[in-house]
Amino acid sequence: MSITIKIPIFIVLSIVISGCTNDESGADEDLSNDEQDAPKEEPQSSDDPHEVLDELIADLDAPPEDLAEALEQSAGPLQQKRIDDDEEAFMEVMSPLMEFDAEEWDDSEETHDQLWTLVHSWVAADFPGPNSIVQQIRQSQIGHPDFEEDGTFSFEDQFNVQLILDASGSMAGEIDGTSKMDIAKDSILAFIDTLPEDAQVGLRVYGHEGDNTSEGQEVSCQSSELIYDIQPYDEGELSDALNDIEPTGWTPISHSIQEAEQDFAEYPGEENTNIIYLVSDGIETCDGDPVAAAEQLSSSDVEPFLNIIGFDVDPEGQEELRELAELTQGTYTNAANEDELTQQLEQSQELSERWEDYLTGARLDASSDWFSLKHSTIAGYRNTWNDLYRAQEFASNDVIHFLQEEGHITSEARQYMSSQINVTRQSFTGIANDLQDDLNEINDSNYEEMVDEIQELNETYVND
Repeated sequence: MSITIKIPIFIVLSIVISGCTNDESGADEDLSNDEQDAPKEEPQSSDDPHEVLDELIADLDAPPEDLAEALEQSAGPLQQKRIDDDEEAFMEVMSPLMEFDAEEWDDSEETHDQLWTLVHSWVAADFPGPNSIVQQIRQSQIGHPDFEEDGTFSFEDQFNVQLILDASGSMAGEIDGTSKMDIAKDSILAFIDTLPEDAQVGLRVYGHEGDNTSEGQEVSCQSSELIYDIQPYDEGELSDALNDIEPTGWTPISHSIQEAEQDFAEYPGEENTNIIYLVSDGIETCDGDPVAAAEQLSSSDVEPFLNIIGFDVDPEGQEELRELAELTQGTYTNAANEDELTQQLEQSQELSERWEDYLTGARLDASSDWFSLKHSTIAGYRNTWNDLYRAQEFASNDVIHFLQEEGHITSEARQYMSSQINVTRQSFTGIANDLQDDLNEINDSNYEEMVDEIQELNETYVND
């Protein structure tokens, strides 16, 4: 019995580690990390606290009341911090208000509301959107012939994996005492060990020549090299090739995606299951257009599917990478440290497991997929929202308690902001509940559709 299912898959897993744009650019038009991470310029000294407050909130939005506003809010400098653990950070952020005594405020509701807008901006968390979960639900249908009417997602007998590794200068940065490059290398090797035995593997690197100054930009932006051809996996040979790479220059993502299309010239999607993992520490810094490059690759004979994992990337970078994934029908998820990165890679392993199921003729277990998505993926997403808005609440209480206890705001101001904390909690709880309900509804619909399609799979695609 054989199953003649056609599924071109191209996965670009972008393990994005913060600061690519910031660290690599030595050009005048690019800002360094220090410049971008520096606190906003404080308002000019004034004896009137209300004038200072007006300046501090001039460009701030009110705390969010719906999903769109929650997803648009920017992470504050005290995101997920507690005053007992990060007292210095709290003191620095609160310093403009610590210049004044409580009796200097007029204690009006307008003033209290302005203070709350400011405090919330300090503690605001970066809430993840639901798009990645929706795409994971869509991916659960990979291997089912009717996932797309044109049969876009299907498996073929040969499984090819290429990793594209960012070797830009900012990969030398550290997370918890380990360089981002070393984290990426370890994660790549560990992940390759989980691939099917018959999988072919390739390794391309970029940004490994020139340097991260403006003088070295031209050479670096042209550097993209296939250092391990797509072939049966030899652990020693690939490890040696990988270990020779050190973080050096800029980030030519677009150029590397274009080169990847040529790497797969001998492996058309009609006969191969092609997967590419792009490991990068940020967005394009070489004036290329990675979206256009990915769209071109998506329409090529390689027939791509793109997944991106952001690794401690800043909000602006996350939006650009999320757009890149969505335009190619892929997923975007974010990881903040090595453990989360490993977890995301393990989730990506599911595709290779599905391919192995396909080869052995095993039926895809729609019920198991539905249960895992409902009780693990969707529930976990809901818990992430819980954790983030609880962190907002804890940090808010730390701020207003300190300011009132130290005599910088009145008890009336504290009471007002405490009531707003409760309002915000109710708002975010409602948003999270609605998100969970909507995602479960999508998952339920997906499951019902899959059950019907499994029957068609045997009737239409299994040849005795």
